[in-house]
Amino acid sequence: MPMTQPDLFADREAAREDRAPRALEQPPAEFVARIRHELEATLCSVRQAETLPWPDLTRATLAELRFHSIAGWLPEEEAAALRAAFETEMVRLYDREDNRPPTE
Repeated sequence: MPMTQPDLFADREAAREDRAPRALEQPPAEFVARIRHELEATLCSVRQAETLPWPDLTRATLAELRFHSIAGWLPEEEAAALRAAFETEMVRLYDREDNRPPTE
């Protein structure tokens, strides 16, 4: 008795739906509050700083990346405002770093 091969494309549409991106659920309010607190604390730290508050440029860069990344959990307008304020302070601090006299 000949065997028939199953149709490899029979569930093609169903498989396509399984791979479709789904909207993310809103994160819990407590999570968003923790993110907001961390961002505001970091912003406060750079506003008060006379020089970069991290021991080296690698850590400063990582802090910038983290700030911009986790701000994405906040509402879009709030995230944009925090990112802009942080960027303003970082430009100020990098300018000071660039104009600091070399150490011997």
